[in-house]
Amino acid sequence: MSQYTVQPILFYFSQLFILCKVLGIYPYNLQVYQNYSELKKSTIGTIGVVLSMIIVIVLYNLLIYSFSDKDNTLKTSQSTLTFVIGIFLTYIGLVMMVTDQLSALRNQNRLGKLYERIRMVDERLLREGCIIDNTPLRKRICVMIVFVFVCELTIMLSTYIVLIDYTKWKSLLWIFSCIPTLFNSLDKIWFAVTLHALQQRFAAINRALNEMVDEHERYKMASRNDKKNFVNNKEKQIKGFLQDVQEENVNLNYLYAELSGASASDLAKFKLGKNRIIPVGTAAATSINNFNQLSTKKKNNQMKIMYESQLNDIVKVEEKLNNFCQLHDEICEIGKLLNELWSYPILVIMAYGFLIFTAQLYFLYCATQDQDIPSLFLSARNAFITGIFLFYTSGKCVYLIYLSWKTSLESKCTGICLHKCGVVVDNNELYEIVNHLSLKLLNHNVDFSACGFFSLNMETLYGISGGITSYLIILIQFNLAAQQAKEAMNSISSTRALDNDSEEQQMNSTSSLTTFITSTITSAMTTEI
Repeated sequence: MSQYTVQPILFYFSQLFILCKVLGIYPYNLQVYQNYSELKKSTIGTIGVVLSMIIVIVLYNLLIYSFSDKDNTLKTSQSTLTFVIGIFLTYIGLVMMVTDQLSALRNQNRLGKLYERIRMVDERLLREGCIIDNTPLRKRICVMIVFVFVCELTIMLSTYIVLIDYTKWKSLLWIFSCIPTLFNSLDKIWFAVTLHALQQRFAAINRALNEMVDEHERYKMASRNDKKNFVNNKEKQIKGFLQDVQEENVNLNYLYAELSGASASDLAKFKLGKNRIIPVGTAAATSINNFNQLSTKKKNNQMKIMYESQLNDIVKVEEKLNNFCQLHDEICEIGKLLNELWSYPILVIMAYGFLIFTAQLYFLYCATQDQDIPSLFLSARNAFITGIFLFYTSGKCVYLIYLSWKTSLESKCTGICLHKCGVVVDNNELYEIVNHLSLKLLNHNVDFSACGFFSLNMETLYGISGGITSYLIILIQFNLAAQQAKEAMNSISSTRALDNDSEEQQMNSTSSLTTFITSTITSAMTTEI
């Protein structure tokens, strides 16, 4: 453990950093990162992020303009609700991307300090005997990057091939429809992996406390077993001693028989008196030897077991528990800073996920009713593409909520693990230490939220799921009402058209009849004349 050196956590972000740097998502200095694995502010990087933002905005609006013909027909053919939803949600992805990039520019000086604080926490954990293995973070990042690109390319290419007329040159602009969500996903990988790293450090503290408890449990069990073995060995030694004494008595009886000439029957009746002398070199020597072996061996084992439990040394365990609580407080502060840096992007992505998920299902319903839908939601015309899109969009939001909930839960488990140490020892002095440190842990906990509007936990996830269902039903009801009103208007207009036609026919027939009568009378009068 002394040879182990703490590697900065940013060392394992190399693939993600280079990808974000090339795409213009993050503005940090590439050379400093490659040499020292640190995030330093870069003026050139800032200019690159701004240019990338402007280029994507221009191309995205060009994409919307190229498909504006379909949106114009949508306004005339469908309800105003569908048109307004389409226009609003068309730009929410672009707003999400701009929020991520502006937050990256704002946090240039603070994000590097956050990862430096994580490195210092790792060094302090190492001194306490807790080794954090950051190697799995690289694999996790690679898996998430591959997942993002597979989903983005699948949605974009399948929509382009199946639903878009790719014979026209302007259809190539459809490639830029996935850029905002791609940028957002790469930015959220940074947040998710950093959050997972904090969860690892909370888990390391809890694991160390649980190991101390398990170690003391083994110590207590071994002590009970040693006491039982000690008593059993004592009983065996005493029985052996008595057996040796009995054997020596038999030998002495034989000696007395030889010296006194008494018969065996007389010796059998003969009982040793209180002052009977027993040879010291035989039974007593062996018995004393046995007791000496027993006492020395058991004392050595007992002393050895006494120092196997750290919780028996109150002074050392108090220092260790204090260090763990200080580390816990530092990780909580890092978690609060992480939540503050990504507060606006988290709020926007949660709003995006809620609105897009609801809108995609609503437009899928519209597609099943042969209704026109906005151009950027053409994927709703295919159930398979819609399924992939919903899985990808909801997966990002659910994963972020789940990680935040697990990290917060892991931080609260430290107090439980701390109380286990006091319970297993059952010592008043240790109880006082544990109660004092528990108050500190109670005042330093971490809870992740979206700008304070709602917490990122399972309760929020259940609420969002219920909200999506409720709003989807409301939108479908409005759509049905709009379609029924439209059909009623069409039927009224068609009825009026039929009435107008019948009136015209009646007027034509009346005029023709009048003409016929007039011509008949005129001809009759001319004939009479």
